[in-house]
Amino acid sequence: MKKKTIASLLTALAVCANTAVCVSAEKKTVYNVRTALASSDLSLQSWDNITISEGQNTLTFTTPKDGKGDYSNIKGIGLLAIDLEDCYFDIGTVRVDSIVVDGKPLKFNSDAVVYGADDGANNNDFRIELFNSFGETKNDPPFNASSVTVNEKVEVTFTFSTEGYSGGTRRIGGNVIEKKKTSSPQALKGCSVSLNRHKKDGSASPDEEVTCTVSGGQFYADVERGYYDVTISKPGYATKRIENVPAGKRMPSELKNVDLRAYGDVNGDGKINITDVTLVAAYVKQVRMFSDKYQFSVADVNHDNKVNITDVTTIAAAAKGLKKIK
Repeated sequence: MKKKTIASLLTALAVCANTAVCVSAEKKTVYNVRTALASSDLSLQSWDNITISEGQNTLTFTTPKDGKGDYSNIKGIGLLAIDLEDCYFDIGTVRVDSIVVDGKPLKFNSDAVVYGADDGANNNDFRIELFNSFGETKNDPPFNASSVTVNEKVEVTFTFSTEGYSGGTRRIGGNVIEKKKTSSPQALKGCSVSLNRHKKDGSASPDEEVTCTVSGGQFYADVERGYYDVTISKPGYATKRIENVPAGKRMPSELKNVDLRAYGDVNGDGKINITDVTLVAAYVKQVRMFSDKYQFSVADVNHDNKVNITDVTTIAAAAKGLKKIK
């Protein structure tokens, strides 16, 4: 398969995108939906846009017409997908009820349909992937796509709601490093990482905490899609909390290389020296503020939620090798 052909398919799909329209009456939401049907070699491609509501819907995928106005035959499916636009984290339960090809029901494994699949674009669309020769259904397809011939149309009936949940688990993870502010950052081992569902009021329930698998400086957890607060800690290091991180179609950039710093290492170069003392002293004198909240946490070496002369003195003692920071 030529890369140019694949790129043209993805570009065409992206061009067809529309903005979802929300209707507040009776708490129902109306969605713009984009359908995609392509032959196994991508030489025949068909897209359409339609507006639907919650509940059961039937979408019709038609094959492209030739120069005479007749429907083309698609022998072998390369892509059959439904994209509900701009609603990835809003969709609850989803179920594909039937697939009908040219009036004949197609047997399929409903458990193999991927709900919320990655569509390869940086958007907030929720994809129902029935088959994609380049996607998540490639190795475990709901039906034998290569044996399907479409003479005119495919009809897919599905039911969805914003209540409940469908979509399996999504992997969320990243890396923890130290000495990020140097030319040679290093993976930081021995960290503990946990997740909690993000709540707008900032609260967290221990019952909802998810502990990540940690290997070296890498961590990950398989969770339901949604937004999470990630907490990373290690003895002797200032705990970092990253809020409202999406667990969805791809690994979040916020967790790519998380910078964790030992208490007192305010500038993050892996050393406690006069530079750190100067930064903290400037903050205490209100001459220069810290660049972010995490620097405040790193500078609060006596853990009293304040940064003052006591912290300056403690960091200065550590810089001179007189006393280690606990």
